[in-house]
Amino acid sequence: MIQRPTFLGAFGASFAVYLIPVVGPHAFWPLGEYLYEWVRTGAPARAVSWIAMEWGLAIALQVVAGVLWYWFFARPRWLRLLPLAASAPVFFFLVQWAYLLALPSLFLIEQDKGSESGDWKTVCALVDMSLAQVQSPPDVPLERAGQAWLTATGTNAYAVLTMPGCQTHSVELPFAYASIMRLFVLPGGGYLLGVWDNKAAQTHWWLRDGSLRPLPRPPAYTIGVAPILSNDGKWAAWLETTPAAGVTPPHQRVVIRSLNDDRERLVNLPPPRGSLFLLLGVDMEGQELTFYEHAANQRSSLTVLGLDGERREQAFVAEGVDPQSTTFLRAGSGWVAWDAAREPEEPYRVAWSLPDGRGTHRVLKGRGITAVAVDPSGAYLAISTTTSLNIGHIKDAVYVLRTSDGKEVWRRYLPAYARTSLAFLGDKLFAYTDWDGVHATVRVLQIPDWSA
Repeated sequence: MIQRPTFLGAFGASFAVYLIPVVGPHAFWPLGEYLYEWVRTGAPARAVSWIAMEWGLAIALQVVAGVLWYWFFARPRWLRLLPLAASAPVFFFLVQWAYLLALPSLFLIEQDKGSESGDWKTVCALVDMSLAQVQSPPDVPLERAGQAWLTATGTNAYAVLTMPGCQTHSVELPFAYASIMRLFVLPGGGYLLGVWDNKAAQTHWWLRDGSLRPLPRPPAYTIGVAPILSNDGKWAAWLETTPAAGVTPPHQRVVIRSLNDDRERLVNLPPPRGSLFLLLGVDMEGQELTFYEHAANQRSSLTVLGLDGERREQAFVAEGVDPQSTTFLRAGSGWVAWDAAREPEEPYRVAWSLPDGRGTHRVLKGRGITAVAVDPSGAYLAISTTTSLNIGHIKDAVYVLRTSDGKEVWRRYLPAYARTSLAFLGDKLFAYTDWDGVHATVRVLQIPDWSA
């Protein structure tokens, strides 16, 4: 027979399970507070089934705890405290495993059922080298030139890889600086380098255009101002804000200065009307400027203005993704863009509009996008992914899609956190950084001629 006082005592004691701490990487919460945080008004979105399973498990733990307490209260003895005491660490570790690992993995990590594919011929392999992530003008100029920047493992030594022939040419850097804040490069090895000087609290700019020298006539203000080079390497340009009394928002203009004489051009931008402009490219021969524009309606685009400040052509608008300036590429008359950030429950996406076709690719949940590359013709798209979570065992992956139909034509897996970079060297060669856990190797592969 169930004794009412004993039952009530066990029922009340069973609520102690909601005091078990859920210990996260930066804080901890009692289980009851943790559960409440996901159902309160204004809580981050989460799958109903996930919330239901969390509450169901908590109730199951409460039932088990209630049974143990009832067994103890029915005949209180010191010896009966031992199973209760022994169950405490079991309950604690079960809560940590279930709420911080098992359930998040179930809902946040999508199982990868793919396999390695594509037997592409290796043209060359460069040991202890990695593809460097650098900024360059729009319209993939390095890829069109069959070049890529490399960095030696564990150093700031750079080299330029050129094709054909897999030749590498070392790049001279200012030896006094070990930390590089910004590197804007051009085909042929020219670059604009920014390094932060802690003592002077400013950025120093270095230019390599045949010889290494300080950037002539640099910006007056170095914080928040990022110069770039024109396509021909003869001009430096940057976007600056010029506050005017009583004018909101402040004016923006592009300063363009010659690297060889005193010539200067100032281009006033149209009123932003809530848009954010970032300067990406300067084509002095074509008399146009390329910007990343993020509008108030959350629309992201690549916008082209003439040197008169007027819009030149229809903007390249990213559709189906939410990119930033570093995740938006122009390729001829088309574009490629990918999500810069997503909520943990949402998969990252890559979208493209290229001469061979339009499409959207959804990355498996639990992965973030390390890098994306497109070949100059727009026929192929390469994607590098890595885990976006601190749980689970997710391998990195590198794969190539055909843009005409989105079909995968090549794939390799790498150890977790390899975070490999990618590059196309012309239309027929693809390069990626392979990592075996100890050594990095740049592998250059021959893209098959599918028409043969």
